[in-house]
Amino acid sequence: YYMFGLHAVKAAIENPCRKKHELWISKNARTKIFSDLTLPSIPIFSLDKSKNLPISENKVHQGAILKVSPLKQPSNIHEISKKKQPKLVVVLDKVSDPQNVGAIIRTFNFFGGKNLIITKDHSSEINGSLAKSASGALENINIIRVPNLSMALKNLRKKGFIIIGLDENSDVFLHKIKDYRNEKKVIVMGSEGKGLRRLTRENCDFLVSIANNNDSDFNTLNVSVSSALALYEFMGSENN
Repeated sequence: YYMFGLHAVKAAIENPCRKKHELWISKNARTKIFSDLTLPSIPIFSLDKSKNLPISENKVHQGAILKVSPLKQPSNIHEISKKKQPKLVVVLDKVSDPQNVGAIIRTFNFFGGKNLIITKDHSSEINGSLAKSASGALENINIIRVPNLSMALKNLRKKGFIIIGLDENSDVFLHKIKDYRNEKKVIVMGSEGKGLRRLTRENCDFLVSIANNNDSDFNTLNVSVSSALALYEFMGSENN
């Protein structure tokens, strides 16, 4: 697929595990952004001179487009419980918007996360839009696709993880569960609009919501924003 955007393309070029095929780059980007990089030995085209680009005109490429092969990702969750792995896993229950998934990956990487589980069906494809939204973080995150999310959560529980689902209807507030900060845990986020599915909720040890600070009935946040707040609560304050 085609990556686009300066940060996504630069991170992919710097990643030795990423197979690259063709690069389109503008003179400005090559001079100011990529001047310190050794460009791969692949066909390189000038964006300033190319009339026909490999992506649609409505994609904001910022002067860089890179054709890549998908990264080789873990095929199952069995490696997650190793001692050297981070103690927090993020699970996305059929989150389908690539901008949301990319933003979650970016935040997860910022806080030092590593393992992200998504459903095999009805989840966002790993594509250029997601990579641009992740702003380079896609190169650092393990993305494990599972065919049966309920079974995956049960397996994680057997490995000693506490399963915590975010649900706006829960009476338990995220900031009130500080006792779990040092435990191995899974944060489960629901899809845009529908939230967590019934079986997913039933396989959580408990559900939490994010407390609002207004007097209205407005209590819904974008899934990527909710993820950022949860990750800060569990990972950003670990050393405080």
